[in-house]
Amino acid sequence: MPDLEKLRDIAVATEASRLYLIEDDTSVLQFVQQSLLLRPEWRLQGVSGTRAHARQHALNAPVDVYLVDLGLPDGRGETLLRWLSEERPDSELLVFTVFGDETRLLAALQAGATGYVLKGCSHLELVLAIEQIQSGGAPISPLLARMLLGQFRPPSVGEGETRVALSRGEVLLSERETEVLQLLAKGYVNKEIALKLGISPATVGSHIKNLYRKLAVHSRVQVVRAAQERGLL
Repeated sequence: MPDLEKLRDIAVATEASRLYLIEDDTSVLQFVQQSLLLRPEWRLQGVSGTRAHARQHALNAPVDVYLVDLGLPDGRGETLLRWLSEERPDSELLVFTVFGDETRLLAALQAGATGYVLKGCSHLELVLAIEQIQSGGAPISPLLARMLLGQFRPPSVGEGETRVALSRGEVLLSERETEVLQLLAKGYVNKEIALKLGISPATVGSHIKNLYRKLAVHSRVQVVRAAQERGLL
């Protein structure tokens, strides 16, 4: 078992995190606030208890990571994930929820989530998940990881079907879009891509939006899969 005291002292080479919580349960808000005591330099930029409130306020401040519950009083959180992924492509979307079924997991990833953590984790586990997602990782609770891996096993299809999948529509990418795609496939986050390419995070976000549009997808996972299917990676 890892030494929790040592893990607590791990320093991650990222800027101080700015968080925004979309959650209607005040006990979860208290849990997140207590978790932030492990990283005093982090800031909770705001809290929304409904989808409607989030749409009005979630974009008002700079945010590195959105923590999003899927079960909100006025509807499913997946629609918020899709909206945030379009409006703030340079931010990470970490689902923090009680829903541990395969359907909700896949729907959240398809909507743009870059991580999925189940409530019931420890304060330290939540902090480490946030650090991992900012370092280019995709934290997913272990109970869900096996289900997700099963979805990415290639189906048993004939040779003719494979050729059809690979040739569905020609997709033309610019040189810069190709560079961004290659770095996305390696797991880099927007800020890291911007640094490597010498462009701004906002420009990276614009290129990612173009990739979403050209490949007809809505998440980073889908971008990589679609690009592989079309021989772009």
